[in-house]
Amino acid sequence: MGHLPERERFLHQASEDLDDLEGLTPKERLHRAKIRHYIERAEDCVRMSRFQAARRLADKVLGLDPVNCDCKDLQAAIDERLLRLSLRSNGFPSDDAGENKDVGRRRRAELVLIVDQDERVLTTLSDALQRYGFDTLGAASFEEAVETLTVIPPDVVISEVNFENGAQGFDLYQWVKTHMEGRDIPFVYLASRIERETLIAGKRFGVDDFLQKPADAEVILASISNCLAKRRAAHQPA
Repeated sequence: MGHLPERERFLHQASEDLDDLEGLTPKERLHRAKIRHYIERAEDCVRMSRFQAARRLADKVLGLDPVNCDCKDLQAAIDERLLRLSLRSNGFPSDDAGENKDVGRRRRAELVLIVDQDERVLTTLSDALQRYGFDTLGAASFEEAVETLTVIPPDVVISEVNFENGAQGFDLYQWVKTHMEGRDIPFVYLASRIERETLIAGKRFGVDDFLQKPADAEVILASISNCLAKRRAAHQPA
């Protein structure tokens, strides 16, 4: 099946799905559909580096089907990834230091947390930064970002300024300054429109940079590199 064109693979999978559903009651079909939906969403979250969200979805699957092998494999991969990121954030060396090496670019050890409601932004930025050798974490809300920060502190945060509901990007900045005292974590903010008042408020807060959406990956990379260089210089002994 791996050599079939995409359309034929889709039709083949659809045919298999129909075969699997034959003879099932409506309740059993709904149960199967929930499991498949949660697994697919968990896989989407992994692609966005939203590992905490993916873990919760995997738990839901195992709550419905405790022996689901696909979910157990996915859960194990998520846990391994979270463990590796947790170890490296606490100063242990990375086991995959050779991954994502582009020609002419050195391996970077920094971990970037990307916070954005737009799943396309999370996927695109995560892919782009990983190609440059960064590790990434993703979050789609203030609450998810706080959950992730509590477990694995990043080296840089890239966040949109305005969320549709609830806390704002500046609230996240303030949360880090209050609850993660002693950690110098640069913040880069993304906004579709950077108003003068927002820029002034951010600079007064101490935000490192503002970038206009949609931001080019090279521009974001340059901003991150500049923030990290300033942090390293500030921590060097006089």
